[in-house]
Amino acid sequence: MSPAPDRPILRGEQVWLRAIEPSDITEHPIEDADLAHFAGFPRSFSRAEGERFVQKLASQAEETVQFAMCRLGDDEPIGGVGLRHVDRVNGSAEVSIFITDPSSWSKGLGTDAMRALLDFAFGEMRLERIWLRVFDYNPRAVRSYEKVGFVKEVLLRHDRFHRGKHHDTHLMAIVRPDWEADSRKRSWDY
Repeated sequence: MSPAPDRPILRGEQVWLRAIEPSDITEHPIEDADLAHFAGFPRSFSRAEGERFVQKLASQAEETVQFAMCRLGDDEPIGGVGLRHVDRVNGSAEVSIFITDPSSWSKGLGTDAMRALLDFAFGEMRLERIWLRVFDYNPRAVRSYEKVGFVKEVLLRHDRFHRGKHHDTHLMAIVRPDWEADSRKRSWDY
């Protein structure tokens, strides 16, 4: 890996986003039970499955944009954030985010990365609406999404079967006017 840039293109106060590399996934398999639980993974993934995932992302370049999330000054990924199901006709996309190291949770890194991604989505891709799914057993994620402007729009009752029980899924979204109303510093202002 190359050293982290002094002035990354996509950045927040604590993290920067860079293009994802195959080694980001294959060198860091998902084995943590808590990460898998909150992300909704029923099992761990092998290196071969990680490689296939990266290849799939590359083949869907028109409708998927995925980034590695790194702390400022470091090129080592601590997670990932991206857009999928990008609909350029209607200006919408689904967002996904994860932090692989539980010791990095609850430090504002995911919120910071989400803000940088929203700046990219609204400020560069000209999207109008970004949406996500979050499970009812992940209130920490809901709080983070609400901090950056996401609003609960739909409740899908008993939508997800996980760990022997059905759970509700919230669909949340942020639209361009909500992002524009946020007076915080933008990714390109750092």
